Amino acid sequence: MTEFNQIFKDQTLGKLCRATALIQKPKDENQSESAYQIRFLKGLSIHGIASFKFRSMNTTEKKRETQFQLTQLCAECTEKTKISHRPKRSFFHPRLKNFNRVEVHRSRTHGGFFQQIALFCIELYEATGRRYHILNRLVFPRRDKIYGKPNPHHVITGYLTFGTRKKEADSPVFNMHIELWARTYWGAYRKLNEAKSDRNGAFRIPYDLFYVQRLYIAKVWLAVYQTGHEHFHSNGQHSPEYKEFKRIKISKGDLVGIEYSCKQIQLSYWEYRQDTPIPRVVIRHHDRHAPDSYTPGYNEAIEKQFVPIELVKLRHIAMIRLNQGLTQQRIVEDYPENLTVCMEKVVPGITRSDDWFGRRMMNGMYACDFDRDPRNPQLYWVHHHWSSYDKTLHHYAMPDVDMWFTLKEDGLPLPVKITLTGPLTKNESDPKQKRTFTPEDGEKWLAAKRICRVSAALHAELAHHFSGTHLNIEQYAIACFRNLRLNPISGLLKSFLRSVVLLNHTADRILVGNGYITSACALTPKGINQLIYKVMGTLDWRGFKPMQPISEAHTAAKAGNLFWKIVWDFVEGYIDQPDNRAAILEHWFELYCFSEDLVNKSVPAFLCNYLQHALLEGNGKLKENTDWYQRGHRMDLTGERPMVDGIPKAVSRITTKQDGHAVTESDIDLLKQACTYMIYQATFGHTWSNSKQYDDIGEVLYCSLGLRFGNGPDGVLGPETDYSIAPDLTRSTQMMWWSNLLSRTGYGFIIANEDGDVPPDLQNRLESHRSQFEELGLDIDIIQSRITI
Repeated sequence: MTEFNQIFKDQTLGKLCRATALIQKPKDENQSESAYQIRFLKGLSIHGIASFKFRSMNTTEKKRETQFQLTQLCAECTEKTKISHRPKRSFFHPRLKNFNRVEVHRSRTHGGFFQQIALFCIELYEATGRRYHILNRLVFPRRDKIYGKPNPHHVITGYLTFGTRKKEADSPVFNMHIELWARTYWGAYRKLNEAKSDRNGAFRIPYDLFYVQRLYIAKVWLAVYQTGHEHFHSNGQHSPEYKEFKRIKISKGDLVGIEYSCKQIQLSYWEYRQDTPIPRVVIRHHDRHAPDSYTPGYNEAIEKQFVPIELVKLRHIAMIRLNQGLTQQRIVEDYPENLTVCMEKVVPGITRSDDWFGRRMMNGMYACDFDRDPRNPQLYWVHHHWSSYDKTLHHYAMPDVDMWFTLKEDGLPLPVKITLTGPLTKNESDPKQKRTFTPEDGEKWLAAKRICRVSAALHAELAHHFSGTHLNIEQYAIACFRNLRLNPISGLLKSFLRSVVLLNHTADRILVGNGYITSACALTPKGINQLIYKVMGTLDWRGFKPMQPISEAHTAAKAGNLFWKIVWDFVEGYIDQPDNRAAILEHWFELYCFSEDLVNKSVPAFLCNYLQHALLEGNGKLKENTDWYQRGHRMDLTGERPMVDGIPKAVSRITTKQDGHAVTESDIDLLKQACTYMIYQATFGHTWSNSKQYDDIGEVLYCSLGLRFGNGPDGVLGPETDYSIAPDLTRSTQMMWWSNLLSRTGYGFIIANEDGDVPPDLQNRLESHRSQFEELGLDIDIIQSRITI
C-alpha cells in the first residue's frame, strides 16, 4: 500500500496532518524534519477547525504536546476562494436581460452581433423612456397642491377590491392612496384632490366641478397608488415610495352631477394563486405583469457576474455533444476553485476525513440540526427520511440516512456510525433493507460518508434554502404588500421582503418542478412538492429561536444567535420609538389583516409520525423528558396551533385585535418577534444556506445533489474513481454552474446598501459586531439585505 493510501485511511486529523508533513521534503536541507512539521502545521487551518494536539516525532519533542491553531491555511484557502461580486463580464460576452432569462441547459442570452445590437436598441429605448419621464416631471411637475376648491356636494366615489376572481371579488383593499388628476391642453398637471380607501375599500373624493369644466382642462383621471419599498435616509427617517398602480379614465363630460361613481374597481394586486396549496403570488408575465420588479442595478450586477459562468457551462455542453473527452476533473478545473479543492491541493485526503465531515455537517452549508439520540444520549443524531417522498429509483440512489456523532474535546462532531435504509444497487428493491457502517469499514465508510454529504446537501437546498427561506418569506411578503401601507411596520419590513416572489417564480422553472433537481436525483416533481409542503408545515415565527450551540465550536449556531440578537434589538428600538409606536397603534387594523392573511393562507401544521409519538402525549401536549430534541430552529410545540375550518395551521396569529386601543404590551412583544423572524430569515438565514453552497457542492466527486447506482457490484458504495456513480457529465457541469450561480452572483447587501433601502440603525448595529462575527468565521459584508438569488 502506498504512503498516500495509508494517509487517506488515517481518519484522525492529527495523524493525517503529521503524515502529510512527512511526505513533503523540507525545502531547507538544514531544517530538521520535526521543525518542518511544526512550520507546516502552524500554517495549517481548515474552516471550522479550532485546534488539535500534535505529538512530535522528534525524541525531545515527544516529551511535550504542542497545540497548534489551525488558522493560516483556512485563511489562505478562504481568501483564495473568496467570492468576488465585482463585474467580470467583458464587453464581447453575451448579454442577459434579467434573471428570469436564466435556464439550466442554455440561458436565454444574446450572443450574436445582431442580437446584441437589438438588445442595445431595446435598452436604449427603455432608458430613453425613463429619461423622458424624468424630463417630463421636470418640465411638467406634479405639484402637491390642490387646485380649485373641493366641494363636498360634488364627489367621485367607488370601492376597491382584490383581484378579478370571484373568490376575492369581495375582499376590500383598504388604506390605498388615491388621487384625482387633470391635465391642461399645454401639458400642465392639476391635482384636484386625494383620499384613502376605508376599511371596506370605499373612497369618496370631493372636487371642484366648476374648475374641472374650465375650457383648458383636457382630461381627467383617477390614479390608484401602491405603497412600494421604503427608502431610508442617513438620519434614519424613511419615506414611502408611491407608484401608480392603476389609472381609471373619467370622461370630462360625465362630471355634471352631484356624484360620479366608479363602482367596483378590481385590482390585480398581490393576488394569491389558486393552483397550489402553498401561499404563492400570481405572476402573469415576469417582465410586464408582476407585482414586484428588480432594480436596474440588480439586473446589471447579475448580468456581469453570471455570464462568465454561463459560458463555461455552454462550452462543456458543446464538448459533451461533440464527444471531445470532457471529464469530471476538467469540469471542476474550469470553474472557480472552491474550498474543498483548495484544501485537497494542500492536504490531500483531508476533505474525505472524519474530522472534516463532522465540521462541515456542523458549520458548513448543511448546518444540521443535531438531536441527541433518545436511546443513547451520549451521541448526536441526524436523520433524512427520503422514503416519505415520491421518487423513482431507475438511475439514482436515495436511501434514508441516519448519522451518529460524538463530540470531541474541541467540541466538534466526529461521525461514529452511519445507517442507510433502502436500495444501494440497481438490482435491489427492498426499501427497508438497513446497512450500518463504522470507521472500521474502510472504503465502504468513505462511500457512506459521501452518500451522507449528498443527502445533507439536497436536504439543505430544498428544506433550509428553498422552503425555509424563499417560499417561507414569500408568504410573509404577499401578506405584507397586500395589507401594510400606513403602518410604520410597512417601512420596517418591505425592504427585506422585496424581489423574493420574482426569484421563486424563476425557481419554479429551473430548480424544482421539471428543473435541475428532478434530473439530478431520484425525487420526482411530486416528491419535491410533498417535501416542500411538509417543510412549510413546520415553519412558524412564534417561539422561534436560532439553533442553540451544542458546543463552543458550533460557530454556525453562535453566529445565528448573535445575528438574531442584533435584529431583535434593532426591531425593538424601531417599534418602541414613540412616533412609530403611536402610528403602529393608530393603524393596527393593517396588522390584523396582515396576520389573518398569513394564517388563512398558510399550510396545515405538520409533525412527522415518529416525532408525534416521541414528543407528544395523546392530548397533543409536549411530553416530559424530551431534552434530546433540538428545539431551536424549529416550530414551538408548546403553543396552540391556530385553527381555520377545523385545520391546525402552521403560522401563528400575530394579533386577534383589530383596534389599537385594545393592544397590550404582550401584543407588541409578539409583533417584535414576528418582525425579527422575517428579517432574520430573509437576511442571515438565506445568506448562510446560499453563500456556502459553493464551499460544499463545488466539487463534483466530493458532493453533488444526487448519486447514481453505478455499474459496479457495490452500487453506490463504490469508490470515487467509479465515475458511473457520480452525476453524468451534463448534470455535473450543470451542478457546478448552479452552485456558482447561487453563491458567486449577488447584489443587495446590508453593509453595501446598494439601493439605499437598508435602515442605517441595522447597518450600524451589525458593523459594531464585525469582530465578533470574524471570530466565528463570518464576513458580515456578505450578509444579504434580502433574498436576491
